[in-house]
Amino acid sequence: MEKNYVKYPLYITGLVVGLLLMLQFVPEKIIDGLNIRKIDILSDIRKDTSAVEDVLMPMLLPPPPPPKQDIPCPPGTVCFEDYSANKDGLDNFFRALDSKSTKPVRVAFFGDSYIEGDIFSADLRSNLQGEYGGKGVGIVLPTSQVASFRQTVKHSFSGWSSRSVIESNDYSKMGISGHYFHPDKNARVKYSGVKRQHLEFVEQATLLYYLPEGEAAFSYRINDEREAKTVNLKPSPNVAGYDITGDSIGSVQFDFLSDNRQLYVYGFSLQSKSGVIVDNFSLRGTPGTTLRLLPENILKQTDSILGYDLIILQYGLNVMTAGRTNYSSYQKGMQETVEHLKKCFPKSSILLLSVGDRSMRKNGEYVTMPGAPALVSYQQAVCAETGIVFWNLFEAMGGSGSMVEMVKTKPPRANKDYTHLNFEGGKYLGEILFKAIVFEKKRYDRLRKNRRPSKN
Repeated sequence: MEKNYVKYPLYITGLVVGLLLMLQFVPEKIIDGLNIRKIDILSDIRKDTSAVEDVLMPMLLPPPPPPKQDIPCPPGTVCFEDYSANKDGLDNFFRALDSKSTKPVRVAFFGDSYIEGDIFSADLRSNLQGEYGGKGVGIVLPTSQVASFRQTVKHSFSGWSSRSVIESNDYSKMGISGHYFHPDKNARVKYSGVKRQHLEFVEQATLLYYLPEGEAAFSYRINDEREAKTVNLKPSPNVAGYDITGDSIGSVQFDFLSDNRQLYVYGFSLQSKSGVIVDNFSLRGTPGTTLRLLPENILKQTDSILGYDLIILQYGLNVMTAGRTNYSSYQKGMQETVEHLKKCFPKSSILLLSVGDRSMRKNGEYVTMPGAPALVSYQQAVCAETGIVFWNLFEAMGGSGSMVEMVKTKPPRANKDYTHLNFEGGKYLGEILFKAIVFEKKRYDRLRKNRRPSKN
């Protein structure tokens, strides 16, 4: 008699469903700032998600009072809240803008998937370059998961190995983006400008690398020229940069003929020699606290080459959940992260953006997650404790319910996951952030003008 195997798939299916049902009883946890979410396979068929309120913490962290300003914020503008001791948290950045014609003013925009593909940062960059000068997208990594999605540079590549701070336990060689890359045999990467203002041509392409021992060779071609130029890199104990300059660099291709595990490539900067440069350092899935794992020596050496004037931090999506309003452990981790960045970039101003609005389903409708305004308060407290500048992105979006409105607008400004911006939303918020920067710069100029030199 032939054996009946039909029942075995049913047994396996039942076992899997049973395990998934059991997982809903495993509580949520935050590990090193990263939220491990609760699994509930029945969530989509429940009548009401309001039960999530039963697990909310009883009280939100009271936000610190906003600092008083000599010049009030104009109506309709979401201004910065400066928690530095002397209310000069952005002075280093503003002083750099005053010297924009003689050297680049550099901004590092760190974030998670909210700014992936240069969303948000692209429009902030475009506005800053329109106001203060500058060309190019700044640092682009050798490889990218969103190369076909990004609209600010054409990017093709092959033959690279990489590691990120999220997937590795050895952080000693990690670069500023949270990655390092090794060229395999016949590795190549090509970048081309796009027909958008300030992005079609650049004046400089810089290879940012670390070569502790041995030698490495590569060739490059500018604007698809027939003859490639070959470069031999010598070992260096520190991070180094190799500059390629030209009046109108529309494209540049790099070729590495042999694999080299000793060559750590951190990125290629496409930029001008003056004006504003904004680097997008998005890393999907990170809570932001991973920045404190990046080695101080690597970041300091990178800063000595590029010279950062402003650090922008945008995080929180990977921590926030509907059923949590206590983010004290995350606050502690972010405070340590900010202090680490202060040591690594001692001449940089630091600006922290709060998390934006995010929605969940309740009674068949999308409403703001209770965790969103709660996390904003904790992020504000991070700034108060570390003495840096805070910008309320949640308020700039319009506060509670604003994510739903951004999805509804024509054209939409956010995706139907009710979490992430699209390019239209990035343009909208990029302009709002830019206007806040311009106002603060005018306030800085006015206060500086009114200051009288002290008498000896």
